[in-house]
Amino acid sequence: MPPNLEFALGQNLVLLRADGTKVYPPFLRWLLRGPEWWEQIGKFLNVGAVFDSLKCADVPGFELHIPPLEEQRAIAHILGTLDDKIELNRRMNETLEAMARALFKSWFVDFDPVRAKAEGRDPGLPKPLADLFPHSFQDSSLGEIPNGWKIGRLDEMVLLHRGFDLPTPNRTPGPYPVMAASGPSGTHAEYKVRGPGITTGRSGLLGKVFFVHEDFWPLNTSLWVKEFRGARPIYAFHLLSGLDFNLFNAGSAVPTLNRNHVHGLPIVIPPIGLVEYFERLIARLYRRAYQNERESGTLAAIRDTLLPKLISGEIRVKDAERIAGVA
Repeated sequence: MPPNLEFALGQNLVLLRADGTKVYPPFLRWLLRGPEWWEQIGKFLNVGAVFDSLKCADVPGFELHIPPLEEQRAIAHILGTLDDKIELNRRMNETLEAMARALFKSWFVDFDPVRAKAEGRDPGLPKPLADLFPHSFQDSSLGEIPNGWKIGRLDEMVLLHRGFDLPTPNRTPGPYPVMAASGPSGTHAEYKVRGPGITTGRSGLLGKVFFVHEDFWPLNTSLWVKEFRGARPIYAFHLLSGLDFNLFNAGSAVPTLNRNHVHGLPIVIPPIGLVEYFERLIARLYRRAYQNERESGTLAAIRDTLLPKLISGEIRVKDAERIAGVA
């Protein structure tokens, strides 16, 4: 935590600080994430009727293995460097996703290239791409749309299908993500759908749309795109992300999405050539984001493996630096 930072502390929280004489302040963060800390929590935890609690007065009684200060600095540097790389990948992916969203909105929602050409301005695109956009607009039931584009139903672009049953006891951890209404929910040794694919919530949680790079198992609480008709996976992801699925809630106590109601939604349908151009262009960003995601997963696994071994002294700092690639 930066020095002299002002903040509000909730009544259910406790603030721990290290003065640097015995515990190096940045190391404290990692000490509190180690297994020894959670073992002590288990010993002193007061199991209540509503909430479990921990008395502040019990914390000084925790028995923890504290390495020498120099080792603490080295450990904090190694683990902090891994975390920094993960955070850098996260921010990069946010930027890549924002770029993709902005381009989709510009081309298929705001029709910026068409508007530029209609006003006699250069759309600022390579000629082969600019030629895919018309020079004028036409009226439609959804308002003004590019000339030559049409109004159709959502199922002309994508066909949604209910996910598959997979009770928790029947799951075997494996390489394939399991997709629930809320997104990734563990893994399984088998898949039902080839990636890349798109899922969204069918029951319980509506509105979130997920792009899945690899083969996956969509649960029965989700809908997945069974057919990419006039769309392609990345285009379909952005198209569905722009819809308010909560408007189609057919449930009472539990929010439920009826795919047949969604399939009839009127939408603007652009030429398939432009959709495929967008797909090829943005696919490079998605590949980079996927690589970053996988790298972050590897880095997090290394960090979580090294954390208890470094604090306990089971692994030496020099060996950890080599494993983590930290100089």
